[in-house]
Amino acid sequence: MCKIIATFIATTALALSVSSTASATVYTDEAAWRAAVGGVFAVETFDSLGAGSDVNSLANLGISFDPLNDGTQPTVQPYSSTGGIPRSGPNNLLNDRDFTLPGRGPISVRPIDSNDFIFALGLWNVGGDDQLQLAFYDATDTLIELVVSAVASGFFGIVNDNGAKRAEVSFVGGNGYAPTDDWQTATREIFDPSVPEIPIPAALPLFLSGLAAGGFLTRRKKKTS
Repeated sequence: MCKIIATFIATTALALSVSSTASATVYTDEAAWRAAVGGVFAVETFDSLGAGSDVNSLANLGISFDPLNDGTQPTVQPYSSTGGIPRSGPNNLLNDRDFTLPGRGPISVRPIDSNDFIFALGLWNVGGDDQLQLAFYDATDTLIELVVSAVASGFFGIVNDNGAKRAEVSFVGGNGYAPTDDWQTATREIFDPSVPEIPIPAALPLFLSGLAAGGFLTRRKKKTS
């Protein structure tokens, strides 16, 4: 009996010691990304927002935008001004406000609610000539995962089981002028990362009850013998 208990305790300790490290997967296919998030996601096409308007946050996606390198915000711009390869018209999101080159730096986003996490983010490179990359960062601003888009046009995204605290869209060469479109995020239940969500086997409570009963019967037998 003692040997069984010792083996069980050792096995349980090993299982519970497995950390909930981030499991991130990159995608360059929109359908595959959407399937990976179980079809639960929100999309922003920027077509209902006024051309030329600053984008500080997108409540439907649950994200806010950091200022660009010069302190300005990304802006909604029409394809007729930005050029590129339209994904959904007439507007896209641009890291610029007056179409000057080079662009004003990478686009960095965070959860609107500081208690939330970005579990998945995908978007389209619609620039027509440049290549972009998307990176996820944890609470210490350490890189979790990175995905690179196709040149000129293409979807690129990341799904991360444990969530990111920041995501950044930057450039792989080119002029740093980056029209993007059809941003989409997945919605998931918020969890507290300080308490890892480690599933307990369904049979564990029953097994523990059995151990307790076995111990009681063993003690009783010793007393009566």
